[in-house]
Amino acid sequence: MVKKIIFSAKKDHEVIKNLISKLKEVKEFDLIFHDPTKDFFCLSEMPESFFNADLIIVKVRNECSIDLLHFAKLYGIPTFHDVDTILMCKNKIALDYAIRKIFKDHKNDLDKFLIPNSWNQSLSDKDKFKEWALTKLPIVIKSHYQHDKYNRFNFLAQEIIEIEDFCERYKEFLSYDVYVQEFIECDGIERKIYVVGDEIFGIKRENPIYIFLREKREHIDVHLLERETFEITSEIRKLSKILSNELKLKIFGYDLVKPVDKDKYYLIDLNDFPSFKGIPRIENILRDYIKNYVLTF
Repeated sequence: MVKKIIFSAKKDHEVIKNLISKLKEVKEFDLIFHDPTKDFFCLSEMPESFFNADLIIVKVRNECSIDLLHFAKLYGIPTFHDVDTILMCKNKIALDYAIRKIFKDHKNDLDKFLIPNSWNQSLSDKDKFKEWALTKLPIVIKSHYQHDKYNRFNFLAQEIIEIEDFCERYKEFLSYDVYVQEFIECDGIERKIYVVGDEIFGIKRENPIYIFLREKREHIDVHLLERETFEITSEIRKLSKILSNELKLKIFGYDLVKPVDKDKYYLIDLNDFPSFKGIPRIENILRDYIKNYVLTF
């Protein structure tokens, strides 16, 4: 029986482009591609194909992506990740709460991992923020929401004067709350863990913050950084399984850094549909997982 699949994503990098091509080759699928940055709706006349979809897969790009997940929930249309899960992953504060609870509930299983100190804060009163930050430097200031690349930032402040730099560079965002994370002095390597169902992949690359500290470059294109695979340990496998079950994520990624003074890893970020860059034949792996998942229900 042919399954009607809607895949909503922006086709702006090779993995998504190639995955779409691979999904179109699956004879059991009637694939409809939706670009959330171009394809909008008359809300009183939603396409019949969306009502009749057997599954909606969304790689969130903007509010249109979230709107589609709300629509699916209202009409009982299956989605790969449900809207509640995505809203939690979109919001760094909500996600931080969830991950801290997971670490608390599974403290014996996750004793090899740590979470940085973090805060939600406002820069609307710059002087008050600087006074607050004085005893916490160095810190990393991150955007509250992580899915909109045009409203996303990741800024290291080691000294108070650098907060002035941040406020000048991102002045249009100063009325919004920010997510602030303790800066972890690490070995300079970022370990990216990618999960597709039961398969787990490890990619490591130089940490962009350490490149900035060394070279003081204004812009670092992370897509151009060299990557290499590393072996997934039993501890990382256990962490991945717990995160998947607790956060209700089937496909996701997260980042680990190793501090210079501890034989543990800090979990510093998590994404519900990452880029998967650096994994050989990832399009085939994703296609096969999606195919097997769809054909079992």
